[in-house]
Amino acid sequence: MTAYLLLNSRLIASSQNAKLELGRVQKHPANPLFVEEYFADPPKAWETRLDNVYPSVIYDRKDGIYKCWYKSFIYDELSNRTPLAQRPHQPYGESAREEGLLYARSKDGIHWEKPALGLIEFEGARANNLVMRRARHGIHAGGVLKDLREPDPSRRYKFLHLNPEAGRMASCFSADGLNWSQPVLWPRHDAVGDCHNNAIWAPKLKRYVGITRGWADGIRTVLRSESADFHNWSRPVEIMRGANAHDQIYSLPICAYGDLYIGLPSAFHKGDPAADDWDCVDTELAYSADSVNWERICPGRPLISRGAGRYPEGEYDCGCIYAASPLLRGDKIFIYYGGSNGRHNDWREGSLNLATLDRDRFAGYVSGDGLGASRIETTPLPLAAAALTINAEVEAGGWIRAGLLDGNGAAIEGFSLDDCLPLVESGLNCPLNWRSGRARPETRDPIRIIFEWSRTKLYALSGARLD
Repeated sequence: MTAYLLLNSRLIASSQNAKLELGRVQKHPANPLFVEEYFADPPKAWETRLDNVYPSVIYDRKDGIYKCWYKSFIYDELSNRTPLAQRPHQPYGESAREEGLLYARSKDGIHWEKPALGLIEFEGARANNLVMRRARHGIHAGGVLKDLREPDPSRRYKFLHLNPEAGRMASCFSADGLNWSQPVLWPRHDAVGDCHNNAIWAPKLKRYVGITRGWADGIRTVLRSESADFHNWSRPVEIMRGANAHDQIYSLPICAYGDLYIGLPSAFHKGDPAADDWDCVDTELAYSADSVNWERICPGRPLISRGAGRYPEGEYDCGCIYAASPLLRGDKIFIYYGGSNGRHNDWREGSLNLATLDRDRFAGYVSGDGLGASRIETTPLPLAAAALTINAEVEAGGWIRAGLLDGNGAAIEGFSLDDCLPLVESGLNCPLNWRSGRARPETRDPIRIIFEWSRTKLYALSGARLD
C-alpha cells in the first residue's frame, strides 16, 4: 500500500472551503527525558551547558535500543563559575568554551542512560559518555546517521559537522557510533555551518543529502549539498530562508518519509527586540518532493509549541526548541527535541524531550471559514481504486465521504460521492465503502478522488499502486 500525505500541494487539483492545519502534537508526560548535569549530585562535569542539544536519535533494530548523540559545552568558563541560583542576577555572555559530542541510550525511548564509556579523558578521568572531543580542529553542531547500505563496516556510522578552528565542514566515520575517526575536511566548497548540520541517504537520488547553514543579505539561510561518498560534497546551494530578519531559519533536520522529505525548520525570532518571542526558537514544518524545493506548512505557526513562562521560572522548553529528524515507530511519529528554559542568547538550561504524532498526521485538511461542506479534489493518482483507505479525525457529528473520478474528472459510475457510505469514525486506515458493495471500478487508469466532509480533519490517502 502507498500512502499519500495530502499536505503535498502537488496532489491537490482544487479545494473549496478547505485549508491545511498542523497535526496534533503531544508532548510526552515524562519530559524532560534527561537534563544537563553539571550541578547534579554527583555532577557530570562535562555537561556544562547542553545549549541547543542538537540531538540525533535512531532506533537500532540490530541492537534493540534507541541511540542518541547530542551536543554539550563540556567547558564554558562563565557557566562553570555561575551557580544556577546566581544566573538570573548576572548578565550572560559568551566566554572561553569547548564542545563535545555525547552519547546516551535507551531501551524504550523514554528512560535514558548516559553510560560511562571510558573512551575519552576529561579532567583526568574516563568515566563519562563523551564520544568525541576537539578531534583535530574542534567540534560544532553535527548530525549522526547509521548507514545500513555502507559496505565498509568502519564507515557504518557517519557524522557531518563544522570544525570551527579550521573553519571547514568535515565528516567523521565509525564502526559502532562510539569510536570515531579523525575528521576529514571537505576538500572543496564549504559553508558557514554553525547549525544542526545533518545528512541522510536519499535512495531515489542515490546520494547523500547534507543540510547546513549559510548567510545571505545579513540573515541565516539553509544550504543543501549532496555527495556519493560522504566526503566529496557538491557546492552548497540555498534551499530555504525566512520571510524576514525576525523569521530566520536556524537549522533544518530532514528525513525521508514515504515518497516525500519532511523537514523541521527552526525559526529563530531575532529581528524585533520588542516582540514577545524575540530571541526564542520555534520548530515548524516543511516538506519537499525532491529535497531541493521546499514548502513550509503554516509558516509562523510552531509544530511543537514552546512551554509557558520565562527564565528561570519558565517550563523546560519555554525559550527554544530544536528538533531532531522525525522517527517513525509503529503508528507513532517520534520527534525528539532539544528544549531550553531561556532565550537563545541568555541563560538557559537544556534538556532532551519527546513529542509525538500519529502516523502520517503531520498536517491535514480541515474546513475553512466558509459555510457548508468542504471539498478537495486530487490530481490523477496511479492507484488501483481498490481497498482505498483514508487517515482522518472525525469529530462528533462529523462525516466524510469520497467519489472517484476518471482522468478527465468525470464521475465513475457506482463510485460517486452519493454512492459512498459516509465515514463517521476516526482512524489511521479507514476503508472507503460503496453502496453497491463493489470493491473497485473497472478502470485501470489513474483516478482522481474528490473528498467532501464536515467536522473532519483529513490527513492521508492509501491504496495499491497500479502495476
